[in-house]
Amino acid sequence: MEPATWLRDPSHYPEQMTPLSATVWFEAVGLGLHDAARTLGAPFGGFRTRTELGWAYEGELDPEWEHDPTVLREAALTLPARWAHTHRPRTWAITHELWEQRPELPAPAEAALLFDRMWELVREQWTLHFLVVLPAQFAAELFRDRYVELYGDGDPLAPYRLLETPHADEGIDILARRARELRVDHLVRDLAVEHALARLGESSPGRRWLHELGDYLDPVEGVGGRSRWHELSLTREAELPQLTLEAIRLALAGGGPAAPRAKVEPVPVELAELHAACAQAFELKESHTAHIDYPGLLATREVLLGFGRRLAAEGVLDATGDVWLLPRTVLRAALTEELDLPAVVAEQRAELARGLAEGPRPFLGEPPQDAERHATLEKFYGSGGRALAGAGASAGVAEGVARVVASADDFARVSTGEILVTATTTPAWTPLFRSLGGLVTETGGILSHAAVVAREYGLPAVVGAAGACSAIPDGARVRIDGSSGTIQLL
Repeated sequence: MEPATWLRDPSHYPEQMTPLSATVWFEAVGLGLHDAARTLGAPFGGFRTRTELGWAYEGELDPEWEHDPTVLREAALTLPARWAHTHRPRTWAITHELWEQRPELPAPAEAALLFDRMWELVREQWTLHFLVVLPAQFAAELFRDRYVELYGDGDPLAPYRLLETPHADEGIDILARRARELRVDHLVRDLAVEHALARLGESSPGRRWLHELGDYLDPVEGVGGRSRWHELSLTREAELPQLTLEAIRLALAGGGPAAPRAKVEPVPVELAELHAACAQAFELKESHTAHIDYPGLLATREVLLGFGRRLAAEGVLDATGDVWLLPRTVLRAALTEELDLPAVVAEQRAELARGLAEGPRPFLGEPPQDAERHATLEKFYGSGGRALAGAGASAGVAEGVARVVASADDFARVSTGEILVTATTTPAWTPLFRSLGGLVTETGGILSHAAVVAREYGLPAVVGAAGACSAIPDGARVRIDGSSGTIQLL
C-alpha cells in the first residue's frame, strides 16, 4: 500500500539527489531496510523512497509481520559472530564483484544483464547494511534498559558511554608527522587541496608523501570510499581527498598528535557479561562503514560511471557525468533502445534547478500525524529541538568561534578549536572531530553518528538543534553545553 505521508530526513539527505543516485542508492536503502526489518521481526516496517525536484522523502511502512522481540534480541547478541562469519565476507564479495564489472565492453544485451546484476548486488548490500545496523542499535538499547533497571536514568548518556571507546585517527597523526619529516607540511597547510596535490607531485619528498596518503585512502584497507555524504555523483576521497587533507591541515595546526579526550569508564561487575556482548555489537554501528558503505558506494559509483562512459562513447550521451541525471530505468533502457537522452538530461537538470530555487517541502501527501517512534529510531533521528536548544549528546562545555559549514568549500575555513555548526555529519567527517572544540548539528538524536563519534572523541556536542545554521552567525562566539543541550551566543 502506498504511504499517505512522505517526510524529509535531513539528517541523511540534507541536499538534493541526482536522479540516478536516488533510484539506485536511495531506493536500495528503502528496500534494504524493509527486507532487513522483516528478517529481524522488527517492530517497524521501514519506508519507501521517492524524490520531488531532487529532494528526498520517506514514506513509512507498517510491518507485514508479527513483531518478535526475541529475534531482534538474538540478532543483537550474536551480531559479532555473524558479522565475522557471514555478513562481512558476503559484503566484500559483493563489492569485489562490482569492481570486476566492465560496463563498457559487452554487447548491448549483455550490458543490460550486467546492469541488472549490479542492481541485485546493490540491493543485497544495503540489506546487509541494515542487518548489521539495526541489531547494533538494538544492542545499545538492551544494555541501556538493564543499566536503568540497576542504576536509574539520571544520566541518559551514561550507558552509552560505557559501550563506546575513546577514538583517535592515528592515520591522520601519522600523515601529519610524515609531512613535517619530509618538509612538505607547508604545502598541505597553506594550499587549497587541488593545488597542494599538484605541488606535492612535483618533488620526490612530495611524491613519497602522496604514496603514503594513497595507502591511507586505499579502498580495501583504508577509507578511500568516503565522501561528505552518500550521494553517488560526489567524488570520493580516493579521487579527491578533500576531507582527509583538511583533517591533516588541522592536525598540523595543532602542533602534534591529538590525545583522546574521552575516558574509558569502568564497567560495573553486574553488567560485565551483557556489556561484553553489546559493546562488540554496538561498535559495528560505526565501523561497518569501512566494509559496507565506503567501498560499496565507491564500487557502485565506478560501475555507473562505466555505463556513462559507454553511452558517451556511443554518442548518445553528451558527457559521462550526464549519467547522474538519468533515472535507473532510463539508463537501463538506453543500453538496448534508442532514446533521446540529451532531452532527458535537460529535463532533469531543469527540475533540479527548480527544486534548488524552491527548496524542500516539510512533507508530501497528507499532513503527518503525531505518532510515537520506537526508541531505537527516536534516539537515532531525534526530534523536538530548537535553534539554540537541542539534545545534549556529549558532555562538556565548550566555548569558541562558531564555524557554520554548509558545503564542502566551507571545510577549508574550519580552524582548530572552533565549534562546528552544520546540518548533519556522516562517518566521512570523523577525521575533523579530533581538532574541533565542539559540535552542533541541526538533526539527529543521542545515537546519531554525530553524537556517538563526539562522545568517542570526548567532544562536547549538541544535536537536533533545528535551525542552528541560521540562528548562529558564522564567526560568532558561542558556548555550548553538551549535557543540557543548550547553546548560548556570547
